[in-house]
Amino acid sequence: MMGTRHANRLWLLAGVLTTALLVAVTYFLMVSPTFAEADELAVQTETARTQAVKLRKELVKLQKEKKNEKQLTATRDAYRDALPSGSGVPAFLRQLQADGGRVGVNVSGITVGTPEPIESVGGVWSIQIQLVADGTAAELNKFLQQLQGSAQKRAVLIEATTLESDDSGASKDQRINLTVRAFVAPPVGSGAPAVTTD
Repeated sequence: MMGTRHANRLWLLAGVLTTALLVAVTYFLMVSPTFAEADELAVQTETARTQAVKLRKELVKLQKEKKNEKQLTATRDAYRDALPSGSGVPAFLRQLQADGGRVGVNVSGITVGTPEPIESVGGVWSIQIQLVADGTAAELNKFLQQLQGSAQKRAVLIEATTLESDDSGASKDQRINLTVRAFVAPPVGSGAPAVTTD
């Protein structure tokens, strides 16, 4: 009887150990990886939520910008016109003469220099243009305002002006000698823009 009791205890102990072993194996092989996977999915879910919030904000911003598309396109086109890819010197000179004619100024004596790269702004070149403008003080003032004002589509900088006036009193006309820089942005790697005056 003692042997039977001892055998029962051994079976009971073996059963408990087997159950404990099965619980441990089940936990480490099935439950623990499931918890780890659940934790990883929770992290991924939070990351996805954060990204969704950022994307919603970006979408709202893009929808606002979409409403301004025409204005943004016009601004882009104005910048493109201000820095043409070709020198555009003949058209610019015709524009100077036409603008001068509209305000009563005679534009003449035009000299165009060779393009020079602007070191501080990669890919942009400047072309020095010297010219003479004749007219009354009021007409010359209007011409200068047109040349440097917001109506000027081309990126232009007046570098120097010299005023000459007729002191004899016979004429109200005055003359200014202008040095102007026109800017151009040729395609990357194309080198200096070709300059023609016709």
